[in-house]
Amino acid sequence: MRDEDDPGTLELMLPRKRGRPPTFGYAMTDAQRAARYRARRAGQAGHADVRTCSDMVLLDKIRASITSKDPELTGFLVHVLWQRYPLQLK
Repeated sequence: MRDEDDPGTLELMLPRKRGRPPTFGYAMTDAQRAARYRARRAGQAGHADVRTCSDMVLLDKIRASITSKDPELTGFLVHVLWQRYPLQLK
């Protein structure tokens, strides 16, 4: 603590807390963090270009195309995934 009226006291340099600082000024609960993650993924899935979207969104789209039994779309999406992570056959 520092006395504002005393010019001789110095500000103590205490070590900072470990870890990443909280985004909104308070620690989020696990449920809040998961809800924010799901909302972010849902926002990406609606209008995302499959060539630039995240891997999880691409996997969600592959899962949806398999469920809807669309072999052409499934093949295209798997091809996009393969282009990101090509197999190195020996």
